[in-house]
Amino acid sequence: MNIAEVKQLLTEISVIDNRKLSEEVADGWHSILSFMPLEIAREALRLARKDDRINWLEPKHLVSWGREAAFKLDRDKPKDEEVLIGSPMPVCKQHNAPIMSCDPCCHSLHKFQQANGNSGLERFAQTEIYA
Repeated sequence: MNIAEVKQLLTEISVIDNRKLSEEVADGWHSILSFMPLEIAREALRLARKDDRINWLEPKHLVSWGREAAFKLDRDKPKDEEVLIGSPMPVCKQHNAPIMSCDPCCHSLHKFQQANGNSGLERFAQTEIYA
């Protein structure tokens, strides 16, 4: 967070508690909160204001509520749907295992391919091996 963002945050704080703002106050808060993004600091401010143990808000309160604020913001963000490419790995009928981990079924596919080539391999796999 830069000094201008700290001043914005202090302005929000002063609306509630009539705090006097000065350059020294902003510099002091900035020296403590410079690592925290403004979005997280604002959410930490909301959480700290709800804490009945806090009478006079200090930078340490925002730091202590920062982790919870970051988790809350992360939970509230809409999740992107996972894009699946291709189709899932087929499962063999006999062993109920993914084809690539089922040695007997892979061996059957290999034997069929050696005897017949690639023609008919997919039809053989779908009728005889895949579930």
